[in-house]
Formats: sequence, C-alpha cells, structure tokens
Amino acid sequence: MKILAISDSHMFNDQLVRITSKYKGKVDSMIHCGDSSLPINDPLLKPFDIVVKGNHDDEPFPHFVCQNHILVTHGQYYHVYLGYDELIRLCHENQCQLCLHGHTHVPTYQKHENILFINPGSIMINRGSYGFGTYAIINIDKEIEVQFFNCETDEICDFHIIEEGFELLEEFKKLLK
Repeated sequence: MKILAISDSHMFNDQLVRITSKYKGKVDSMIHCGDSSLPINDPLLKPFDIVVKGNHDDEPFPHFVCQNHILVTHGQYYHVYLGYDELIRLCHENQCQLCLHGHTHVPTYQKHENILFINPGSIMINRGSYGFGTYAIINIDKEIEVQFFNCETDEICDFHIIEEGFELLEEFKKLLK
C-alpha cells in the first residue's frame, strides 16, 4: 500500500492541487492530517480518503480516524508538542501500529512502544532552517518505508532535515514544560 500524507496546507491550495494531481493514480490512498482551512465539502479535498480536523479548521472534520490499523489525527488534541504519550494510549485503544499526524510543521518519524509516528510536515512551510514545506510518501509492505519530499521541487529530502526536526521538537518540549 502506498500513501500520500499531507498536513497543514493552510490554504496553500496551488500546492495542494499540484501535489494531489501529481500522485493521482500513483498512490493507493491520500490522507490530509488537518489544517487544510477548507470547508468540509471543498472539491480540493475530494482526492483525500481521510481528512481530520486541525486547530485552524472550522468544519466538523473528525478529531481522529482509525482505518486498517492506522490512526490519523492532527495532534493538537493530544498535545504532540509535549510528546506522544496521549497518542500512544489512543493507538493502543484502537489497535493501531501507525499514526499519521500534523500540527507541529516538523517532518518526523519516530517509533514508540512499537507504534510508528509520522508527521509529513507542512506543505506551507516547516519550522526549520531550510525554508520549504514537505509531504510524505509511505510505502507499507512487509516493512514501512517513509520518504519526505520538498513540496516545491518534489525532491527527496536529506536526512539532516529529519534530524533538525528531532532537535526542534526537543526544544519545544523544554519550552512548554
């Protein structure tokens, strides 16, 4: 199974259309992890199999969706800036081994308690020194493979971007405690 994961598009609709058009027919599922800032019936959301509510969404999207042992949420309801404890509990309650989320504008993947957490970042812009947004392609076969892409060039992101994201999230935790 191949999944396109997008989050935090915040009305960057040209990018949203470009990316979904690029992957139409090339992925099995498209998931938006919240903060589209679009109405629930907006045609730009039609390509997505799952769309969840972000903190900048006024529409009644669900707070989370569980499908095929994958949990999708935005993250603000589960305090992701402080870590994954609340999401770990939610994943265990729903027998999910993969969690896709947004909110932090930091592309990351981490494993906690045998649950893989993936944040595709923001297609708007990420909180990092590199100055561009990202999205993720997740391949689920015998193993789960994740690649992050620069949403302006569609080039695969270097691993230093993920390392910088881990450092940023650790700083956020310190600041918020």
